[in-house]
Amino acid sequence: MRPRLGLPSDVDAITNVIIQAMPLDPQWDYRFPLRYEYPDDHYKYTRMLLELFLDPAHNDWCVMVVEDALEPDCETMIVAFGVWDVSYANKRKYGPDYQAQDPVTEVEERGGSTRKDANHEHFDAFWKGQIRAYKTYFGSIGPDQIHLQILATLPDYQRRGHGTSLCRWAMELVRKEGLQDMSVMASPMGYELYTWLGFETIGTFIIQVPGEKERLTLVAMMYRPGI
Repeated sequence: MRPRLGLPSDVDAITNVIIQAMPLDPQWDYRFPLRYEYPDDHYKYTRMLLELFLDPAHNDWCVMVVEDALEPDCETMIVAFGVWDVSYANKRKYGPDYQAQDPVTEVEERGGSTRKDANHEHFDAFWKGQIRAYKTYFGSIGPDQIHLQILATLPDYQRRGHGTSLCRWAMELVRKEGLQDMSVMASPMGYELYTWLGFETIGTFIIQVPGEKERLTLVAMMYRPGI
């Protein structure tokens, strides 16, 4: 199935995908260790973030979805999605001083700072660490790039090519728009896929709260057309 643009009406289906798929990724446990104790909070704020990504007014972000069915005669449903930072378009339109939209901060301002499912120190370290890593590894490239923020597939539909089709859609966008690259901060869960697709490893960085032993290791990766 070819990816299509995600719509605001898809928010519940996409929330279902991320709630089921992301616990397989170590960074989800790191940020949301209490999600089973507080499932309502986990669903509420996850859905709120996805609503912002899907809102046409938040056009610095693009959500693409893939629909599939386990059996040929079954009704299709959304089984995979990706979220990209596509703020390059507004930066081209409004110039280098344009400030990109930040849905994560918006969720925090709407009550996310008090959510009970999260380890807030880990959450803060993860988000700020990704921002620092992006500036370190990709900041010198300039605005002509996109960044893959989320890629998720329902467990029963994994290894059916859906993550690949979503990435290939974005790789084609990079070529069509004359962009420099597509970047991603890869966890161990996604590293193998991105390597297979031809992404380069640019560097490794650590997410860790000072004084703690627990940490995450993520890999900065880049797809560049023609490489």
